[in-house]
Amino acid sequence: MEITLVKLAQITNGFLVGDENKIIRNASGLAEAVADDISFLGNMKYLQQAFETKAGALFVGQDIDEKKFSGKNIIKVANPQYAYSLVLNIIAKERLDDIKFEISPRAFIDEQAKVAPDVYIGACVVIDKGAQVASGTRIFPNVYVGRNAKIGKSCIIYSNVTIRENCVLGDRVILQPGVVVGGDGFGFATVDGQNQKIPQIGNVVIGNDVEVGANTTIDRATTNSTKIGDGAKIDNLVQIAHNVCIGKNSLIVAQVGISGSTKIGDNVIVGGQTGIAGHLNIGNNVLVAGQSGVSGNIKDGQKVGGNPIVDLTQSIKIRAALRHLPQIYQDIKNIKKKLEGLEDKECQSKPQ
Repeated sequence: MEITLVKLAQITNGFLVGDENKIIRNASGLAEAVADDISFLGNMKYLQQAFETKAGALFVGQDIDEKKFSGKNIIKVANPQYAYSLVLNIIAKERLDDIKFEISPRAFIDEQAKVAPDVYIGACVVIDKGAQVASGTRIFPNVYVGRNAKIGKSCIIYSNVTIRENCVLGDRVILQPGVVVGGDGFGFATVDGQNQKIPQIGNVVIGNDVEVGANTTIDRATTNSTKIGDGAKIDNLVQIAHNVCIGKNSLIVAQVGISGSTKIGDNVIVGGQTGIAGHLNIGNNVLVAGQSGVSGNIKDGQKVGGNPIVDLTQSIKIRAALRHLPQIYQDIKNIKKKLEGLEDKECQSKPQ
């Protein structure tokens, strides 16, 4: 990337104070940045680092006193972190654009698969019979695309991803390394003491603009579809069981486990290491704090936490009180001991 500060100010709708012809070639954190980098001040606790940074320019908030940054190039924007992310997008796009649309001679594509001409298919990729890959998609080495699977336009499928048979990806989907889409759901029936497998004959349907983090698994449905809505973002190491439905624009943080047939609404945030039981309905605009245990339905707009879950404000109070539990326990023991002493004195003072 080579871009002037005046151009960056235009892209980010910011107000530039400094050298408009200064060239920026990269982005970096405040502590690591050098003269050709741009960085940002998104939290005032890093103000001193912002004063000391060697970055060639900084995104700062609109209410910042520019006089405090005398001698530095700054771009005042409504949201410094978002402006910084726009620069990262430019860098990321340039890196992807360096990967030419071509098919490696070491890839295997079944003659009955349909692959658009303007795609990148890396070495050791296998695209099975009847699979479809739309234009602009990049599939990195060692990916398996199963029979009759469909991958939409401008997707990015990183190495060691498995997309099993009949699964469907929308446009602009990103699958980070190690994702498994369409593994069998955990379905067994115990008969005469033996666990008998229930065949999982459904699929997974992923909407547009979804990103799935590394080593996350999305199980295929027993019948019908496991569904991930448009714009959902799923972190690393998440387990999504068979027949789960996740709504549009929801955020699922790392190490969440969602049991079978649970329905999650739109714009839901589920904090890390949360476990969600099966066959539940979680409404729209819900927030579940990290490390929660969800065993019941949640209505639209609720904010909950804890295990078992309660209202989030109450959960915070409970967790705060737990820190004092050893002292409370000791106080109760002391009170009990004093009461027992008073009872003994009372008994001794009574006439025999």
